[in-house]
Amino acid sequence: MRQNYYRITASNRFQAVIQFLRKELGWKASDPLFTYINSAFSPAPDDTVANLYKCFATEGHLIVNYSSTAAWG
Repeated sequence: MRQNYYRITASNRFQAVIQFLRKELGWKASDPLFTYINSAFSPAPDDTVANLYKCFATEGHLIVNYSSTAAWG
């Protein structure tokens, strides 16, 4: 990825993060993409970014990890 930090509108669903990651990584919709919050759990695509941030932010950031294989949880 070109940078480590990105901003997204809090009202977006987590699905927007998934779509953004696919675009940035150049991955097709058929390529597996697993996302995790704080290396701990995989959020539902319909969760809002604001709710995830409110509950799981670390030092002012929502940490999203991703992998092409199931890694955690």
